[in-house]
Amino acid sequence: MKAVGACVAVGALAPARAEGAGSPMVLGNDLVLAALIGKRSAGVEKIIGMAERGEVQLVVFDLSLFCAFSSVRPSDRVDYPRFAKLLRVAEIRPSLSRGPHGLEPPSAAEITHWRNVVFGIDD
Repeated sequence: MKAVGACVAVGALAPARAEGAGSPMVLGNDLVLAALIGKRSAGVEKIIGMAERGEVQLVVFDLSLFCAFSSVRPSDRVDYPRFAKLLRVAEIRPSLSRGPHGLEPPSAAEITHWRNVVFGIDD
């Protein structure tokens, strides 16, 4: 299995893909955020295309979705069509990082880091 981007802790993934689909590829929080607010030239477009062609099976954890939405600012331009494409081709799985009261919100530092990765800003 390939891991792409800054990933949350991941346990072993049981295969849950269609016969003939490509290898599972876990998208990190930064790539999920890039699908949501990144520029058109973002590398996530290539990854979504690979999934559409059946070359890989994308896996997105619910924590990555939560963190991406938590990182959006009012001034961001959200690319709804690209994000919808991602959701159509990805398998969404529950995170292993749940606390006793659900998912913990990301810190301001984590949000800043993911946004910097998406927009190519050095930390």
